Amino acid sequence: MLVKHGLGRPPASAHSRAVTSCVPCPLHRAPLASVGLACPAPHVESGRKLSVVAKARRGRPPAQPEPDEPGPGPDLPDDELFLDDEFDEGEDTAYAEELDPMSRRLVEPDQPEPDWDDDGEYEEAEDEDEATETDRDGIAADGDAGEPSTSYPEPPDREFRASDLFGEAGLMDAALWLASRYPDVGVTGVQSNPHLVVPGDVFVLHPGLTEDDDLYAIGAAVEKGATVVVAPTLQPDDINVEPWSGADPLKEPGMLPDDLPVVRMEDTSAAGSMLAAAFYGAPAREMVTVGVLGEHGKTTTAWLIRGVLEELGQTVGLMSNIEHAIAEDRLDEDGYLWEATEEDPSVDRESSVPFKLIPYEGKYEQFYGQALPGLNAQKMLAGMHDRGAKVAVLEMGIPSLVIGTFDFVDINVAVVTSLPPTKPAPGEQQGRDAAKASSSEAAELIMGTLAVKFRDSDAQVLVLNLDDPQAAGFLKRLDGVVPVVTYSLTNSKADVTAESIKSNIWETEVLVKTPGGRLQFIINLLGRHNVSNLLAAVATGIALKAPLTSIVAGIEAVEIPGRSEVLDEGQDFSVVVDAARTPEHLAAMLEAIRQGGAKQIFTVFGCSGHEDPTLRPRMGAVAHAKSDYVIVTNESPRLEDPAKVVADIVAGFPDDMVNRYSMYAYFPFQDQGRTPLWFEPYLQKAQRDNKRYIMEDRYSAIRAAIGTAGPDDVVLLAGKGHEDWVEHAGEDGDVLTGWLDDRVEARNALSKLKYLKQIPAFNRDTLPWGSRIETLMETLSVDPGDFSRGLPTDE
Repeated sequence: MLVKHGLGRPPASAHSRAVTSCVPCPLHRAPLASVGLACPAPHVESGRKLSVVAKARRGRPPAQPEPDEPGPGPDLPDDELFLDDEFDEGEDTAYAEELDPMSRRLVEPDQPEPDWDDDGEYEEAEDEDEATETDRDGIAADGDAGEPSTSYPEPPDREFRASDLFGEAGLMDAALWLASRYPDVGVTGVQSNPHLVVPGDVFVLHPGLTEDDDLYAIGAAVEKGATVVVAPTLQPDDINVEPWSGADPLKEPGMLPDDLPVVRMEDTSAAGSMLAAAFYGAPAREMVTVGVLGEHGKTTTAWLIRGVLEELGQTVGLMSNIEHAIAEDRLDEDGYLWEATEEDPSVDRESSVPFKLIPYEGKYEQFYGQALPGLNAQKMLAGMHDRGAKVAVLEMGIPSLVIGTFDFVDINVAVVTSLPPTKPAPGEQQGRDAAKASSSEAAELIMGTLAVKFRDSDAQVLVLNLDDPQAAGFLKRLDGVVPVVTYSLTNSKADVTAESIKSNIWETEVLVKTPGGRLQFIINLLGRHNVSNLLAAVATGIALKAPLTSIVAGIEAVEIPGRSEVLDEGQDFSVVVDAARTPEHLAAMLEAIRQGGAKQIFTVFGCSGHEDPTLRPRMGAVAHAKSDYVIVTNESPRLEDPAKVVADIVAGFPDDMVNRYSMYAYFPFQDQGRTPLWFEPYLQKAQRDNKRYIMEDRYSAIRAAIGTAGPDDVVLLAGKGHEDWVEHAGEDGDVLTGWLDDRVEARNALSKLKYLKQIPAFNRDTLPWGSRIETLMETLSVDPGDFSRGLPTDE
């Protein structure tokens, strides 16, 4: 059973299904919609007790009893997975090698001492001091503390002669130069982070991807034992290797050892990807790879697909915005099993504290979820394959396509959730996911990538959302080269469609029609956009020939951190944590909550600093239009002034509401800590009258919303999702990272509700709690406008 990072996955045996009269239909090589099915359609019921009915009953679903005698889960042989046979020894492997000469060279552990054999192979060194896989994973050799939760095969040691490696990577000029000048240089790894170099690595400099000065990075890598350096050319017309035109800072006396080969490349990022693919034997070709692309829904879809594959008994690798992982274990940026290297100060805490940062230490580093260089993608895939993964699910975000993360990764099944609009709204900047590409460029990146990669009708399948307005044009562009499985919320011509959707404030029930029968799902994801993600996962399961029962069981077992995550601690209202940080995503979540029957909606959100400021007023406008209560708070202001970020959001509130207070001495829609104490009653009254509150401290904002919510209300904590950190400016002008997890804070607040209820005569119906503002205002009997004109504006 998978239980990690707040993710609980019940065993497959807990999901028994009744299937009538038919087995799942195999994958058709032609589009499924064009194939007439002769077999009767079965109906696969949800494994959860039905609690969602029309108009969605109020309150939490009843607790689900465990089955008395759970039956065995599905036992699918490995060769049942789509395309596994493509990687068997023989004809298909020969075809793969014909397309790309890169083949794996492994050295078994029982090889003799290092020496060159007659063919130029560099054999393994049995040196006790040599950095090994377990050294890099941080696992003690004697198997004590820090051992991974799952037993994996021991990854093989790999060694190359430098010239051979560059040759297999297709970098022939460099290979010939190395063979003539440095024939005896060996390579035991490929690395782009100078701090992680170990003796024997090729160090590939990616300018701008490290915080270090480029020369310092090269020097640090060489000091740590790099045997070859790949650096950018000095001028665009330079050839790959010596001689160089102009002054070369790497040739300065004492800069580098005289016997160190330095290979110059115009595109070191592509060179690094090619070298890593050659070094690790193109690991993507040894697995079934599922790539998830699109503007929205990638993370949720990728996790649901992983759930289906795990239900099939597969060891699954995952690269996603939340984490990189194999089975139950997270991976670091180099594909090694992640282990904390420092003590976590939050480990024994129930929550953070107000107005203070708890150091973010000993936790899974946040940058692992960002777009990685292609070199690291190859290392990640190799780390998965070496440990026994036969399937990898890859979230292919737009930034990763921009930097070429997956340029040298073969994809078997591509899932396109949505294509960015080719013509964004006038004046609209790109959102977070398209930060490095315009909207039209992002759409072309997705379509162009697949048009180039998808040419094999026997080994590749496309899963496409027909609800996307560009889907028809995309299909025409592919011209039927590969089979297509389509899905849609509304288009009955799609292979996978939603026949009915019912929801409440806790969960959603979906009846799905597929070519093999109807499937019933009850999931804890809210909103039609998440139903679309579910359909994408179902369509992918069909493309992979998964049994229908496994598709249902796998999807229902998934809980995605911070993606429409419903928190249930026994309260009579719902708390939802979601990563909605764009106006469209926030609107979709709020509409879903309203349609689920929420009595009142409390929206707590903010916007990050140093990100698209044009999104802020639009977020404020959406929250105001679709919420009953709004609490604007901090997300991660970084080096921006938090008050400025809040002001940008508040600019989206209606003018008639804001202008009502134009005569006030201070603007009332700001944090009360930024105004004089005498103005506090007036600020609080303005915010209370409009149910629009400003609380920059997120700790307090979460507790204010949860403490005020009543039966059948919904509290939406939007923006951060799975992110368990917050970034603020430090005293020295740097960015400080502290621990703050919306899910942890919400659960802690929910646990304190029983104490609040015990306080006599304590009014929590509105904010601030127990306030006597109205009494105070009546006592003063002064109009706020007159009051502002008669008193000074400084405290």
